[in-house]
Amino acid sequence: MTNNMQFKASYLSVLVKQLVVVFFLLAAFQSIAYSNNSTTPELSQQDVRALIKSVRTDKLDYLQNKKQITQAYEQSKLKQNDALHLEAAAIYAELLFREEKYEILDKHLTVYLSNQQLSKQPDVLLLFLESQLKLLSLQKELQKANDVVNQLKTRFSQSTPAEKIIILKAFAYFYTETDELKKTLSVALDGLELAMQNNDIASQGYFYRKIADAYNYLENKEKAITYAKKALIAYQQTQDGLYTAKAYWSLGNVLLEINKPNESLIYLDKALSYFESVNMQKGLSFAQYSIANILYKQENYEDALALATKNIEVAHLAGIGDMKLASMILMLDIYKKQGLLEKADKMNDEVFSMIDDFSRSIYKADYLQKRYQLKRSLNKTDDAFDAMEQMLTFMKKHYEATSETNIKTLQIKFEVKEKEEKILQLEYDKNINELLAKEEYQQKIIWRLSATIAFILVIVSLLLIYKQVLQRKKYYNIALTDYLTSSLNRRGIMQKAAQKLKQSNATIAIVDLDLFKHINDTYGHDVGDSVLKAFARAAQNTLAGDDQFGRYGGEEWLFILNTVDKQSVKTTFDSIANTLIDICSEIEGLNNTETITFSAGAAISSSSNRSLEKLIIHADELLYKAKQSGRNQVNVEQP
Repeated sequence: MTNNMQFKASYLSVLVKQLVVVFFLLAAFQSIAYSNNSTTPELSQQDVRALIKSVRTDKLDYLQNKKQITQAYEQSKLKQNDALHLEAAAIYAELLFREEKYEILDKHLTVYLSNQQLSKQPDVLLLFLESQLKLLSLQKELQKANDVVNQLKTRFSQSTPAEKIIILKAFAYFYTETDELKKTLSVALDGLELAMQNNDIASQGYFYRKIADAYNYLENKEKAITYAKKALIAYQQTQDGLYTAKAYWSLGNVLLEINKPNESLIYLDKALSYFESVNMQKGLSFAQYSIANILYKQENYEDALALATKNIEVAHLAGIGDMKLASMILMLDIYKKQGLLEKADKMNDEVFSMIDDFSRSIYKADYLQKRYQLKRSLNKTDDAFDAMEQMLTFMKKHYEATSETNIKTLQIKFEVKEKEEKILQLEYDKNINELLAKEEYQQKIIWRLSATIAFILVIVSLLLIYKQVLQRKKYYNIALTDYLTSSLNRRGIMQKAAQKLKQSNATIAIVDLDLFKHINDTYGHDVGDSVLKAFARAAQNTLAGDDQFGRYGGEEWLFILNTVDKQSVKTTFDSIANTLIDICSEIEGLNNTETITFSAGAAISSSSNRSLEKLIIHADELLYKAKQSGRNQVNVEQP
């Protein structure tokens, strides 16, 4: 009986434990279900409609709200409202494009573009066609892309202003991808006008950026910066983070190209921050490359190399061949600066093996020029001249593809050559009547040939004139330059001083190197020349942009300082003195115990005294006093 009771107790214990486990599992499942429902509550039709409106009016960023957009798309399928679902699907298509999910987008467009309901929603249809054209442009499916372009052109005249803006945005993207820059500018300007009339701020930003990018490629940097800034101002009034980041990148890129790296870095960092926050590989690739380029220009080679190396993988994952190769080329440039020529050569050969991955002939030509220079420096003559030959081929292809004038010239040459062959055939034709009939035709061909030759002669003449102008400019600069120090000579600095004093007040200073004869006598003229060069370098490295100097004679120098403040003058010469000591310490053959100093006399002009002759005389007197007072001094006075 005792055993039976123990068995029942044990059985009840096991049963209770099992019930507890079952209860716990039920509670857990209920908790999970509640959690899922609480994080993704069902959206009503009104919620979906409000979300779509916010996205289309750029009050919500696509990538930062991708969960809500995806949810609206999926839940709108269940609402039995085809019109609402199609609009959500069009928004979802743009999200897929921005997420760079191109295969999914392709299938998505195939499904929805066959929907007959779209004929009743022309604006939604245009959104789908815009996504399709952008996708086909990226995939280089140009025949299919042109079919979509023609379809959009057919619809353009019947469309509302808002619908026309969608079409023109699609055109601007397509023409940019296909390098038709004049067409890009044309449709972007038309779109900008419509966007302004419709008070569509986001679209204004889009067209401003397209115009900026086109002008940047056409080397009109001033207009590129103007429009890039306008694009940024427009996008900052929206919540479209991606296009705001792209506007930051466009502006930063132009500033980098005009050698303003510090200002450029501000905008590129902002672009990079957004691309990182949404993990956009394509945007990351472009921004990281530009920042690596800035680090390279700032001679921060280690950080530039690390970022360029990282960017090769990012560009590869994003499928951007140009950016991958550009990062590799930046790496070989860094290796060259570091003196690692074998590494640079190896990287160069690796890029060469992938040259077909460049999308444009001009990119290939620019790279081949670098290859030529590197191979020449390594005495690999055959490789160097092979690179030069290929570079010329790709440059020709680029100009043939981009210059309307060159295209017309080639057409004329081809036509003349074709007609010349017909003339040769006629010489063997024994039919006199036919020969006479075609004689007039031959005269026309000869006239065309003569016109072509005349055109070529005009071009050659213009080139010769241009070369002469450059040659004269070169000789003029040589006449004003000191051959030893590459600074201005006496004639050059006197001209600059006279020009400056005509415009405003300034300080004229005469500087003389102390005990220079002792340097020449003790160490020889080679070391003396090195000291003169060192002084010129010290002045160049120290002076502000508006200040100038030149070799006045022997070891004497004339300075033009754009200031009338005594303390500023003294500070400038103190800085030159410190820099001179550092540079002279590197001169081979000069004893380390030898300190090179100078004395200076500086005369400050005034509104009543801007005579260069008088200022030089006064500066010379002040220099003499400095010498008499023990040298290594700066005397500054206003006459």
